[in-house]
Amino acid sequence: MLLNLNKVNWSHSLKLKDYESHKASNIDTMKTLKRLTGQYNKWIQEENKETTKEFIVSSVGKMNPKTHLMSNIDDAMNENVMECLGTMINTVVF
Repeated sequence: MLLNLNKVNWSHSLKLKDYESHKASNIDTMKTLKRLTGQYNKWIQEENKETTKEFIVSSVGKMNPKTHLMSNIDDAMNENVMECLGTMINTVVF
């Protein structure tokens, strides 16, 4: 019985966030995407200036903006799709 105390049930993902907080989250995500896009553009320009081996050595330990960009895009899409689905379900049911 205590194992089910903090268990997330299936309806947890259908609960909607406040629209204002969702809007603020989207704005923050778009600002982050803009910053990462600029960094990715610089990354590509540096890659074109150097040879493959030089670029691999120079990029060790640095943040790869492409992976962060893809991760943020996936998170934003998932969040917005779940918010839209939740809104549509709540509109039909209630």
